[in-house]
Amino acid sequence: MKAVRVIAVVAYVGLWSLVLEGPAWAQGEDGRFVPGEVWLDMDGKPIQAHGGAVLVRDGTYYWYGEDRTPGRQTGVSCYSSTDLYRWKHGGVAFAQESLSSDIRDRTFIERPKVVLNPKTGKYVMWMHLEQWGYHFARAGVAQSDRPEGPFVFVHHMRPIQDDFGYKDDDPDRQKEFGGTYRDMNLFVDDDGKAYAFYASEHNATMYIVRLNDDFTAPQSPIVQGRTWARILIGKYREAPAPFKFQGRYYLTTSGCTGWRPNAADYAVADHILGPWESKGNPCVGPDADTTFQTQSTCVFPAAGKPGCYIFMADRWMPRRLHDSRYVWLPLVIQPDGTFTLTWLDQWDLSYFDKR
Repeated sequence: MKAVRVIAVVAYVGLWSLVLEGPAWAQGEDGRFVPGEVWLDMDGKPIQAHGGAVLVRDGTYYWYGEDRTPGRQTGVSCYSSTDLYRWKHGGVAFAQESLSSDIRDRTFIERPKVVLNPKTGKYVMWMHLEQWGYHFARAGVAQSDRPEGPFVFVHHMRPIQDDFGYKDDDPDRQKEFGGTYRDMNLFVDDDGKAYAFYASEHNATMYIVRLNDDFTAPQSPIVQGRTWARILIGKYREAPAPFKFQGRYYLTTSGCTGWRPNAADYAVADHILGPWESKGNPCVGPDADTTFQTQSTCVFPAAGKPGCYIFMADRWMPRRLHDSRYVWLPLVIQPDGTFTLTWLDQWDLSYFDKR
């Protein structure tokens, strides 16, 4: 998100208590998804995994995201599931207190993503690190031997240092430190190479950066067009969610309108560094122009269902972030390589068997 975010702590404690009770029919409990409704974990507490993503490993799904529980610093939570409906809270995978001492007291965490490095066996987390005013805009990297963590902080940085005509008085200090690092995602290609997608240049342009063998920094030497690329230049897109099907790359994004939802867009490419071609808004039906009042965060494959994916999005509630809701919808690639997103009041995984 482009706007400054404020974490509600005291004013919404009463509302939080109500949410904790949760309805008996909360999504997931009876083997169905109910987009936008309260989603409880197996302890009966609302899932706190905002701006997150799902990693699949050995038949288990791991859901990482922002813990926005009132009264806490933002940390990264981890939940696990074997069926995608019922989730067990695995605790804090990465705590805000685990950041390096030079930034720990004034930095918060957004949009954490985790991938497994097939060469090192390490689980690697990248996150957007921010401070009040939204000018810090750096990547944070941590890693762990276990998917649940705890993750150990490695470093923070802005991956690309190139100067694209930044002003000397730029409040983001891009001339000094490089392009901003904000809404982000990670993608591991079929050849084992990993990439970071993120909104840069004060959100005007999307960057795609190939990572090194450890997945902890950009591949060196950094060469534009060979190890990284600027895409969607000047389009002001954020919330990237990349995925791949039959050798083609897909990328869903949102516009930059702060907390207000807007129309999604998806782009396609035959090479991960581009060129990328925008295909427009994939959403159809009521509220299509606001992505059903949500913002994309991840697209991951439905196991054993080629061409079938789950689109993950957040329905942000900026005055009570802890109560922001999750919207998961089915995404099916058509024979012509296109797809649409249609609102469903409820659905389950059998939806893919009918496509």
